[in-house]
Amino acid sequence: MLVSGYNGLGVITVAVAREHVKALIDRLTDEQVQALWVILESIAWPTEEITPEEAAELEEARAEIKAGKGAKAEDVWRELGI
Repeated sequence: MLVSGYNGLGVITVAVAREHVKALIDRLTDEQVQALWVILESIAWPTEEITPEEAAELEEARAEIKAGKGAKAEDVWRELGI
């Protein structure tokens, strides 16, 4: 797998071996692994169709982000049971 760029600027190109990623995962805490699992699962599995209610929630969230509102990581983790 090739990872290119730094912040999308295309400054560097680095080959990342699966073994390197696995070694980094081994250094994570159980809580960090669980959070990473949530992220990786969303990348690895096909996108599911969303309901109209979920679409409305996403639009509301995008509006809040655009307005500069944020969420504390701890609140998100608590909501996800992490």
